[in-house]
Amino acid sequence: MDGDRTTPWQPTVIAGPKHAMLLTPAIAKMMLKKAKRPLFVIGSLIEGDKEIVSFCKDIVENWNLPVAATGNMYKTLTENGVKSKRYGAIEIVNLLKDPEWKGVDGEGSHDLVLFIGVTYYLASQGLSSLKHFAPHLKTLTLCKFFHSNADASFPNMSDSEWIKYLEKTSKI
Repeated sequence: MDGDRTTPWQPTVIAGPKHAMLLTPAIAKMMLKKAKRPLFVIGSLIEGDKEIVSFCKDIVENWNLPVAATGNMYKTLTENGVKSKRYGAIEIVNLLKDPEWKGVDGEGSHDLVLFIGVTYYLASQGLSSLKHFAPHLKTLTLCKFFHSNADASFPNMSDSEWIKYLEKTSKI
């Protein structure tokens, strides 16, 4: 069963010898506690799902995370009381590669980046770019599909299991 849960959701995604570790809510929380300058990148695939947006809001508030909103998520997040800055998915990846970039809030380079809701093939390429060209940061994905190019990723799972993972991750 684990092979199916940690096989890239898109079978053409070949991560090479460095493959993401399986992420659980407990590991995600441990990584967040250790991070000095985390960032949450929220993509538009979750835009119409009020429950997932609510979990993202809880994660942002409970972990005090700055947010980069991609796609149409800026409007959705603003309507839900979440402060964010607008970036294109490719733009934020390119900025994150630069260790001298001062981050979305201007307070310094990020050391951990969480992703959720970015189109799979785009996220996969962005994560691959960060894996190879941003050794100063760690990446993790909170999506319901396994991303082999991240440092850590939730496994492939059903919607109901994903909800449970997000609920556990959102609590400190």
